[in-house]
Amino acid sequence: MKSIFLSLALFALTSLAAQAQMFTLGLKAGVSSSNVDFKNPNANFSQFREEGSITGFHAGVFTRLNVAGFLLQPEAVLSSSGGKFEVPNEMGQTSIEEIGFTNLDVPILVGYKLFFLRAYAGPVASIMINSKMQKEEIKDSFESSDWGYQVGAGFDISRITADVRYERLKRSYTDPNTGSVDFRNQQVILSLGYKLFGK
Repeated sequence: MKSIFLSLALFALTSLAAQAQMFTLGLKAGVSSSNVDFKNPNANFSQFREEGSITGFHAGVFTRLNVAGFLLQPEAVLSSSGGKFEVPNEMGQTSIEEIGFTNLDVPILVGYKLFFLRAYAGPVASIMINSKMQKEEIKDSFESSDWGYQVGAGFDISRITADVRYERLKRSYTDPNTGSVDFRNQQVILSLGYKLFGK
């Protein structure tokens, strides 16, 4: 009876160990450089011009399923992004304004790992939490969620993981007073993570 119990316990431990080799859970955080450009503008937005980028931040959790080098990596990340743009006024002059987004981003990435290097790409769902333009809240003028994509690469050293990614999202804005426009928010994202368990 003891030998059967020990055999079952050994089998259970071996199964858990095998799953731990395949499944990873970790925390991540980092910075980004993001900007916005404008597509399909009408009304007041027809004269807006991209001006520059802003620095954003993010933090969240990631999971990773690794089977024979192929990766599936879903994440949940709280992020900030945005950009600067040039706005003309009635006097023929221009001013620089800034727009910011706070989102819950859920990338679902597929990739491949070779030794300690990784490459991946996939869609990202972005749920808007807040948006401000020159400190004025404009969240209600945007659609509540949008889709985009990410593509990137990274490496792992023991429990430390590092990534660089490019992300692009489209955000539709409509306001009866100012018109409508598609904000194309793009950013370069740098992340560091720590694996709580798994490899």
